[in-house]
Amino acid sequence: MADFQIKDGDLIGFEGKVAVITGGSSGIGLATVELLASLGALVVSGDIQTPPATGDFLFVQTDVRSWTDLRKLFKAAKDKHGRVDYVFANAGIGPRADYLNLGVDENGDLMEPNKDTLDINLNSVVNTVTLAAHYIKGQAEGGSIVIMGSSTGLHPVRAVDYSTAKSGVLGFGRGFARLVEAAGLPIRVNTLAPSWTATQVLPDLKNLLAAVLQDCQPASVVARAVAYLMADKSRHGDVVFVCDGKYTEIEKAVLAPAYNSIKGNSPSDDEVLAKVFALGG
Repeated sequence: MADFQIKDGDLIGFEGKVAVITGGSSGIGLATVELLASLGALVVSGDIQTPPATGDFLFVQTDVRSWTDLRKLFKAAKDKHGRVDYVFANAGIGPRADYLNLGVDENGDLMEPNKDTLDINLNSVVNTVTLAAHYIKGQAEGGSIVIMGSSTGLHPVRAVDYSTAKSGVLGFGRGFARLVEAAGLPIRVNTLAPSWTATQVLPDLKNLLAAVLQDCQPASVVARAVAYLMADKSRHGDVVFVCDGKYTEIEKAVLAPAYNSIKGNSPSDDEVLAKVFALGG
C-alpha cells in the first residue's frame, strides 16, 4: 500500500496562486479555504450559504447545480485575480433519495425519487471540473484540479444515491485525468476518497458516530490532502484514501494493478479507444 505523510514543508508555493473552491462555507471546504488562505493563496469560495465569518478570501454565492452560477464563480476569480491555478470541486450533501418507498403527488401519482444528491455530488462536480480545465489549460505553467470523492465510492453502501454519486465521481476523476494527459494539457487531476469526516453530510454527524463508537477525523486532515495534491507537481491521476488521519494512494497501488491482473494480456479499454480515436482522425 502506498501510504504517505504530509509535512508542513510539503505545503509550499501557494503565495499569489488563485484557488477556486466549491462548498467552501462549511466542513472540508471551509477547512480548505482557511488553510490555503493561511498559506498565501488567493482564495475564491463558492457556496449557496454564506461563510460563518468573513476572511481573507472572496466569497461568491453559488448554487453549484446552476451552470450559470458556476460560470459566474470562475469569472469572478478571473476578473479579480487574472487567472485560476487551483480548483477544488468539493460541494456536496448527504443522501436524500428513498428508492424503496415512493411518494405520491396531489393526484396520487408516483413521484420520482429525490435527485438533489446526484445533481450536487456528481453533476455539479463534472461541471466544476469542466470549467476548471477551461480556465487552467491556457496557462503555460498549468494548474491542479482536486476532486472530492468518498470512500463510499469504493464499496457497497446502503446510502444509494450518495454512493452512486461518489462512484461516478471516482470514475470521472480517473477518466478525466487520463483525458487531459492524452490531450497534453498542463493540468494535474487527482481525486480524494475520505472516510468518515466531521462535515454536515448528515445532521449531527459527529455525535451520531460517537454513539456507535465510530471515529470521525477532523475536516482539517482532508484539507491538508487537498493542499498537498495542489502543491506536489508529481501527483497526477492519483486516488487518495484518507482515513483516521492517514493518507494512502490507491489508484496506482491498488486499483490499476487489480485491473491489470484481471485483463491479463488483453489491451486495456483505453488503449483500444486510443486506436479508435486515431482512426477517426
